[in-house]
Amino acid sequence: MIADSLIHALRNALGEGNFPLHEPRFAGNEQRYVQECIASTYVSSEGSYVDRFEEELAAYTGARRAVAVVNGTAALQVALQLAGVRANDEVIVPALTFVATANAVQYLGAVPHFADSEKATLGLDPRALRGWLKSVAEPASVGYRNRQTGRRLSALVPMHTFGHPCDMDGLLNHSSDGL
Repeated sequence: MIADSLIHALRNALGEGNFPLHEPRFAGNEQRYVQECIASTYVSSEGSYVDRFEEELAAYTGARRAVAVVNGTAALQVALQLAGVRANDEVIVPALTFVATANAVQYLGAVPHFADSEKATLGLDPRALRGWLKSVAEPASVGYRNRQTGRRLSALVPMHTFGHPCDMDGLLNHSSDGL
């Protein structure tokens, strides 16, 4: 079964036993900075540290501006909105993902379409996606639509499961011929 092989692949990649997905590490001035934020009463989306972060990120990337958001879900939602995703669109997301990926799509009123993940990378399977697109996608006035649902196919969100990179080259190569 696919579920059994996926669980086996996860165990091979991650090992046995319990382990934290993320564990905070305080190796520098983090505790002092957090205390300064608490003392300033700016512990959310405002304050000197947020301003500084946005300025330094913009300088580092060469962008005119950078905007910090509260979490990854909000960042995905903003990115999808900037990419032109609209209500009733369909956005392809990996079947093996964190709920935030689908939530960001849903928050825009779009519909997540879950595509197969591959065993080797735990990310979107370019070959399976290509086969699905060939059988379901059809040209529309702008881009493609899903002929089964009638929805515009507006975006694809690759996700790197547990930081393990998906096959970006495979996804990009499969999309370069119009799909």
